[in-house]
Amino acid sequence: MDWQTFAQFALSGLSTGCIYALVALGFVLCANATGVINFAAGEYVMIGGLVAASLAGKGLPLPLAVGAAIVAGAALGLLQERLTLAPIRSAPSFLRITVTLGFAIVLRGAALLLWDKDPYPLAGFSSDGVFEFLGAVLVWQVAWIWALTALTLLLLYCLLMRTPWGRAIRACADNALAARLMGIDPVLVGMIVFAASGAIGALGGAAIAPITLASWSTGIEFGLKGFIGALIAGFSSPLRAVAGGLAIGVAETFAAGYVSSGSREIVIYSLLIVVLIASSGLLRRGRKPLTAAGQH
Repeated sequence: MDWQTFAQFALSGLSTGCIYALVALGFVLCANATGVINFAAGEYVMIGGLVAASLAGKGLPLPLAVGAAIVAGAALGLLQERLTLAPIRSAPSFLRITVTLGFAIVLRGAALLLWDKDPYPLAGFSSDGVFEFLGAVLVWQVAWIWALTALTLLLLYCLLMRTPWGRAIRACADNALAARLMGIDPVLVGMIVFAASGAIGALGGAAIAPITLASWSTGIEFGLKGFIGALIAGFSSPLRAVAGGLAIGVAETFAAGYVSSGSREIVIYSLLIVVLIASSGLLRRGRKPLTAAGQH
């Protein structure tokens, strides 16, 4: 096996894997703090890319366009929680999960109406050139994706482990009733995690748009593969969710490179079936407390 080719596939896979990892983080946060698997998480990647690309195309400086995309993702996440989930807070879990699917379809349809079918380009954050790393030749945007993913993980760790808000989120993930009795408002916690999930997804969408282009249809792929990453983590550990997302990105790139471009979907969704079978008792065992590493 040629090392340069191997490194090229592995490092390229890590770049898309980072976006899957960010989506998986959103799934884990929402599932633990609110008990809802938010199937609209992938659509925030789509929104982030489209908002950043369209605003930058209208002449807004790139940092402001990316910042606006993150704010838009957070606002939509908060809107989703307030308009679609808060009114049915006491409804069965399957109904609340179904509502998130409906919200995802609404977001996708609205994006199609607002931005049309044509993809939107976005300039690289610093350069459209390339650099060499471990024998692989990569565009500079890949380095931005790695750095922003690492920064997001660091900030999330600080939020969960070093702030009162983080302790409130972990308390609600452990036992929402006990958290309420201790004076923590689960409603406010739910609003925070949905806004954070939207912001994280939108950041991923803005970061990957210079490589893949921004389009109304990208949310489905990122959402499904981010879901697999969260499923691998058992919806309990942000770090394992990130590892799952990275593994999916690398696996699909290897499948496309060494077998065929069509085989990557077979590999990933076969993995989904295996994980679903292996974790069939997950819901019966219940959710684990949310910590940075999935441990007390």
